[in-house]
Amino acid sequence: MTTERPPRCRPLPSYVVEAVPAKVPGISPPELLDRLDRALSALPPAERAAVVAAHGYGEGPVGAAMELDVETEDGDALARNGLQLLRAALADLAD
Repeated sequence: MTTERPPRCRPLPSYVVEAVPAKVPGISPPELLDRLDRALSALPPAERAAVVAAHGYGEGPVGAAMELDVETEDGDALARNGLQLLRAALADLAD
């Protein structure tokens, strides 16, 4: 990331937040969001920014690349790596 432009921080769209509880029975929405927040916070900064841009905001690899000021392929790789780390951190919630 460059120091000239801070990362964007926007709330997730309501449809994303509303869809989460239905996918994970047995855990309250606030607890689930807290777990996701902690897992995101534990990611390396570049992977966190790439995952949030690509998946959280639905901007894909191009959005991740723009957020980090890197090539599209590198943004895609960082988003994929970050998503794998998130899946591992939240593996106990999988069906």
